[in-house]
Amino acid sequence: MGFFDLRVWRALTGAAVLLTCSLGLLVPAAVYAQAASVPGNPEAKPEAKAPVLVPPKLKQFVEATYPPAALEQGVNSARVELELVIAPDGTVSDAKVHAPVGNGFDEAALEAGKKLLFEPATRDGAPIPARILFPYVFEVKLAEPPPAEEVKPKPSRIEGTVQDVDDRHPLAGVEVIVSGADDATRGTTRRAVTDDTGHFVFDELVAGRYTVHLAKREYTDQEAEETLVAGEATAITYKLVGAPDPEAFHAVARVPAPPREVTRRTMGREELTRIPGTRGDALRAIELMPGVARPPLGAGFLIVRGSAPQDTQVMLESVPVPLLYHFGGLTSFINSRLLESVDFYPGNFSVRYGRRRGGIIEANLADPPTDKLHGVADLNFIDGSLLVEGPITDNWGFALAARRSWIDLVFQQVLGSSSNVNALAAPVYYDYQAITTYKPDDRDKLRLVVYGSSDNFKLLFTEPSDQDAAISGNFNLSTQFHRVHATWSRKISDRVDHDLELAVGRFQFNVGVGSAFAFKLQGTDVYLRSEWRARVSDRVRIIAGLDTVFLPGSVSYSGPPVTQQEGNADNGPNATTFSNRDRVTAADNFTVVQPALYLESDLDLRPLRIVLGSRVDYFSEIKSYAFDPRIAAHYSIDDKTRLKSGVGLFSQPPQYQESSPAFGNPNLKPTHTVHVDAGIDRDLGENVTFGVEGFYKYMYDRVLGTPFGQAPRFINGGSGRIYGLEVSAKVNPRGRFLGYFSYTLSRSERQDRHEGYHLFDYDQPHILTISGVYRLGRGWEAGLTFRLVSGNPGTPVVGAVYNKDTGQYSPIFGTLNSIRTPVYQRLDLRVEKQWKFDSWKLALYLDVQNIYNASNSEGIIYDFEYRKTTSISGLPIFPNIGLRGEL
Repeated sequence: MGFFDLRVWRALTGAAVLLTCSLGLLVPAAVYAQAASVPGNPEAKPEAKAPVLVPPKLKQFVEATYPPAALEQGVNSARVELELVIAPDGTVSDAKVHAPVGNGFDEAALEAGKKLLFEPATRDGAPIPARILFPYVFEVKLAEPPPAEEVKPKPSRIEGTVQDVDDRHPLAGVEVIVSGADDATRGTTRRAVTDDTGHFVFDELVAGRYTVHLAKREYTDQEAEETLVAGEATAITYKLVGAPDPEAFHAVARVPAPPREVTRRTMGREELTRIPGTRGDALRAIELMPGVARPPLGAGFLIVRGSAPQDTQVMLESVPVPLLYHFGGLTSFINSRLLESVDFYPGNFSVRYGRRRGGIIEANLADPPTDKLHGVADLNFIDGSLLVEGPITDNWGFALAARRSWIDLVFQQVLGSSSNVNALAAPVYYDYQAITTYKPDDRDKLRLVVYGSSDNFKLLFTEPSDQDAAISGNFNLSTQFHRVHATWSRKISDRVDHDLELAVGRFQFNVGVGSAFAFKLQGTDVYLRSEWRARVSDRVRIIAGLDTVFLPGSVSYSGPPVTQQEGNADNGPNATTFSNRDRVTAADNFTVVQPALYLESDLDLRPLRIVLGSRVDYFSEIKSYAFDPRIAAHYSIDDKTRLKSGVGLFSQPPQYQESSPAFGNPNLKPTHTVHVDAGIDRDLGENVTFGVEGFYKYMYDRVLGTPFGQAPRFINGGSGRIYGLEVSAKVNPRGRFLGYFSYTLSRSERQDRHEGYHLFDYDQPHILTISGVYRLGRGWEAGLTFRLVSGNPGTPVVGAVYNKDTGQYSPIFGTLNSIRTPVYQRLDLRVEKQWKFDSWKLALYLDVQNIYNASNSEGIIYDFEYRKTTSISGLPIFPNIGLRGEL
């Protein structure tokens, strides 16, 4: 919610530093102790007969109608790849376009593909559902006079063996699809499955060029192009790379929609859990993306392109999430193996998203598998998790996941050496997820998701703080939210789709610092979204939707007067002591209603694509409307090079404490930011992408605190500017190596009233990230992540004033954000060894953050007289070892 989050920064940061430093001391000793008891390498595994898998075979072919529009435009050929789900009775239960080509071919292929009839796939003779790629080839047959004497060319032959790339053992059950790739072979499609020796053969082929596609569960798909000579046999050995994602058995790539945003960076399932330094957490991997700054230790929020943390929204399947991380960034709220992908929009995002003017992060759930029961158990020094998923029926699947931390088991022992601090409730977090997806037919999909997260931490200070006597007694922090989310997706026709989503939940946040500070927020949140997508023609798509938030709740607060969040030194680690501040107490019941309508049109004017969108929001808490027009353009220079640009307006309501009648000014207006982006993306080969993007953001109607907290306490009067350049490169995970490179050069500044510009609290001019993961073979994988980031700005203390009534000093601040902490650097390591058995896998992994124990400063704090300084140390070397079993 962002309510009062920076008001208690010092108390929360202190707890996070104590927590992480304590773990940093205990975990290394535990690593060595555990490492000594790791079981030996069970390389030898019993021989077992693999199940006999037979792919589906085509029984009845349905010719697709050649689109009249394509004929009129002179398009004489096309090839559309369909992704078909073959039911156990041989019918097509689901069909999607895998590789769209437009001009009406996609619709024609889909219509014909749904009518195909197959002999079903079997496992040991029993019919099973199967997913295959099926190409439809369209070609205008031109009548030609028959030759005087036809000479029939000799047929060709291709045969091969498929092996595992690591140990080179033959792979049985690999689906091999041979498709024609030139004028002589176009329209030819043959399928086969490798035998127990990994062998396959295709006879009686016309000479020419062919594409060979190989696919096997738990391996990465591979494609190769071969040229056959008339009358000759071609023999080839292919080597498949094991899929790095242990859940690849039900990971099917989504068909990407045309881009509606200037920039969308997506991480797929194969990448989400492999990045070093993230503890295998999918959402923490977002921190490696261009434009994402590094938050202070223990802060646990995201800073995107110089925007404030509360300006960026995290969403799960189009619904906002109250909290992203447990305990200041240790791990996110959801099991990463339930996710299909994570989309990151650093700016100029679609009108589907609103109420935020920074960035959007959306996590997308994968449908549970319906082939068999699967499970994953993961135990490490920080927490333990369990995931179970599988079928209820052939078209109904479920997934259950839960996680709990172990930190409370060691935290009390750490505090035992301190005479003035006791743990009343050691830090504990847990989260849970339950998902079920039901597909009654090929037009409908129903999904129900139940999920929640909880953190609880309580300390007792038996003696007052030397710096602030008001900090004594209990320190407690508890957060939790629980939610039920239902989705109905319906394909009304071949051109119209509709999604309806309803989410209802409860939330509660509670923070207390002795008698000096108390804050409690609780309520119910209701989210409703209804979205229609229509393809008016082959070149025009329209999206329209209703997006509504209903939030009744209550808040109580006792502490210093609420002040401006950004650009306020009294929100930092050296703020004026609680003892020397005035104290206010207030409570309020509220009901927030925020409906929105949005409309977006996608115009495909190849090679140019233009996206026009508008969004209208209403904010009941300030009784104000906001109208946000946006436009984005994409231009394809060629198949590998794309230009992109966009401009848009983004509006956000004030934070609750700023607009509440009890704490702030209910007559405030929404805050606004204008986004301007331009960039270029280039494919460098099959697996490497490279991009450069420049951005500029202008902020106006920023909320400012009035001098000395005078009525009306807050006004709209601030502005800001953010500009920068992002360079990124990515090596896609299609082989042994996965890599990321990102560099951001930026400046983020704010202007209060008519004063000059000053640096934003988290301005970081230079952000460099390099990450790579390599599959070494024989089950070994290793990776490194390096980050080099400018330090955060700070405000120096140039003197102090003594208060005789309280006996405490208050700081006198110098120029706002005029100093900066040293450059931050860190190298993280992740190593994993996996063993494969007949029906399950076992993996041992080590994830080490700050492997060379770099001494990073997170800032400075002063003694009670504000004369002597001490550096706040960052995270020391932090190893985490774990064991994972997969069924």
